[in-house]
Amino acid sequence: MKKIKLNSPALVYMIVRIMLNLTFTAQSQEIIPPKCYGGNRLTREFIQEEMIYPAKAMESGTEGTVILSFIVLPDGLVTKLNVLQKISPEVDQEAIRIFRKILWYPATDLGIPIAYRHTFEVKFKIKKYLKFIKIRGYEYFANPYEPVDSSNVVYHRKDLDKIPKPVFSILHNNFQTFLSGNLEYPEVAFKQNISGMVELTFIVETSGRISNIVAKKTLGGGCTEEAIRVIKLIKWIPGIKDNYAVRTLMPIKITFDIAQKSVAGSIPSPGQY
Repeated sequence: MKKIKLNSPALVYMIVRIMLNLTFTAQSQEIIPPKCYGGNRLTREFIQEEMIYPAKAMESGTEGTVILSFIVLPDGLVTKLNVLQKISPEVDQEAIRIFRKILWYPATDLGIPIAYRHTFEVKFKIKKYLKFIKIRGYEYFANPYEPVDSSNVVYHRKDLDKIPKPVFSILHNNFQTFLSGNLEYPEVAFKQNISGMVELTFIVETSGRISNIVAKKTLGGGCTEEAIRVIKLIKWIPGIKDNYAVRTLMPIKITFDIAQKSVAGSIPSPGQY
């Protein structure tokens, strides 16, 4: 092997090449992969709330992780979905059913949205599933309105015949009394004298549950987290279009007022678009 002197042009050339390679690697790392609405934690919670373990798989003790491969386009739409790692036909279909309800932010390259091949895992563990059933309080769920649109299209309120309607008990017969009875001013926010508004958007599913929660406007001291926790307690009558229950994008605002030591909130009325 030919030796290279420490002060030789060849050594300088090698160093420059190494520096260029490092620079190129750093630039390539500017690509940010797609992200699901609400982040990983809320998406995992949604899967736990949504999953219906196939009866045949339960009886046979079938478990495992379904790995899905797909492309997120620059507009956030998903295409080219296929199953990389299969478990069983029933389990694979349940994984796909759940996955199709998840919305995505596209990948970006130096801030510009790009198409990106990505993967997503849905884990099926019988013991954990039985635990989730006990926590959520149901195994199967009945849709509050039939028939149901199965296209997974998400509608805006202005395009509906009837917008989603929250369901409250006699004790909490409107949104304000519901907040008063269920939402607590976070201790950290109270001690730090934090006031302000949390703005959330989410999808009201045809089942009446919510998914894809996004905090459009956050507030520190645990206020955003508390707002999300309470909103997840509400059950809904889904939006209606052409006599079908459909998925609907909904906003909610919750105000934390330190001076009044109170919280307040608003849900758009049918006339508010």
